[in-house]
Amino acid sequence: MEIGNSQNMIQSTEELQRSRDMPVLNPELDHVVLAEQFERHGRVQIQRVLSKSSAQRIYSCLAEETRYELCTNEGEETRVIANPTPAQRQEFTKAAWGRVGTHAFQFLYDRHTLSLDGEAYPDQDHYLAKVTNFLNGAEFLNFVRGVTGMKAIALADAQATLYRAGHFLTVHEDNKPGPNRLVAYVLSLTALWRPEWGGLLEFVNEANQIEDGFVPNFNSLRLFRIPTKHYVSYVAPFAQAGRYSITGWLRAR
Repeated sequence: MEIGNSQNMIQSTEELQRSRDMPVLNPELDHVVLAEQFERHGRVQIQRVLSKSSAQRIYSCLAEETRYELCTNEGEETRVIANPTPAQRQEFTKAAWGRVGTHAFQFLYDRHTLSLDGEAYPDQDHYLAKVTNFLNGAEFLNFVRGVTGMKAIALADAQATLYRAGHFLTVHEDNKPGPNRLVAYVLSLTALWRPEWGGLLEFVNEANQIEDGFVPNFNSLRLFRIPTKHYVSYVAPFAQAGRYSITGWLRAR
């Protein structure tokens, strides 16, 4: 998308904030074709997954109405800082960069938790409550069960993520024992992005070669089986926008 055209996609913030409707899927999706693609490759990218107004409303919420916290990890311990100052961001970023090695898992990005175990969003007056209800509602769960063929999917946990310049997520497989993860999902809601800015969701084969990847874009859903080796590439210092998405796992009980 060209920078000059990005504003044509998004309605005014005032218009969107007046909209309180729950998100809905695009009624024109071809469920059969999507299911065939997922069965063949173990992953699928679904373009224009939501109605246009739904995607615009969620984007407005993520960009204008959501308070993020900076998170990183030191080994198995996740460290979080709310409302970081520029100096704290710089300190956390340099420390995270310094911990990136050849084997250890490392991440650095902004997040806002929606749901840990399929429960409702705590602030029912916030539009994110509608988003969380949609992700755990019959329309969405029946849709992803049909595409993936996994009838055991019972809930979606969720977090809003914002990758800024310097943020990244190193290679991992999401196969942590315990949470009954079946499929990972990324609802991409980035209104403005260029491939050279980084932040790509990329998939790695057993030879450590990149075999596929998705550039951040607007109103697409990426689904992939667990376990799958993947990462989010480093966001370049010259990136001129934020990489917005809602991510999580589709889980069994």
